Amino acid sequence: MQPDQGGVALESLERIEQALTHLVHRAQRVRLHTDGPVQLLDRSAYTILGLLNDAGPMRNGALAARLHLDASTVSRHVAALQQAGLTTREADPDDGRACRLRLTSAGQSAVAETRQLRRNAVRELVGSWPTDEQDMFAALLERLNADLDGLASDAAPGGQPADTTRAEEVVRA
Repeated sequence: MQPDQGGVALESLERIEQALTHLVHRAQRVRLHTDGPVQLLDRSAYTILGLLNDAGPMRNGALAARLHLDASTVSRHVAALQQAGLTTREADPDDGRACRLRLTSAGQSAVAETRQLRRNAVRELVGSWPTDEQDMFAALLERLNADLDGLASDAAPGGQPADTTRAEEVVRA
């Protein structure tokens, strides 16, 4: 195998690019089905609510920074989540002039239900794999996500959030 200029074997590079393209295409087409009244949260809602669930209440700016998104983008999503009764604002105990976003009990339930449905879907996909392969797959996905986060967190001039176009192009390919 001949390495390309970036140190990755060309054959591996082609396989990875094709596999990522196929994965993203399939992920966009596959819908998780439920037999009951449970509705899955959309990707944006799940990402925001999941972070609040795992990290606790935080200001809108901190939420935007953790997600590598512009504050105005997060504000639009947060407004919809508040309107749906999944989040609420509370005074920041460190600065009474500021507000923090926190989950309501309905938001906590929505995260728990969606997380369980997603885990069930993953179990269906990889449940027949040997445990060591499941662990290896999880480790490699975590590494890929960390590398994608590195691409997204490179600060643009002026301290603005990074342009995540490069990271998004990698997974959208």
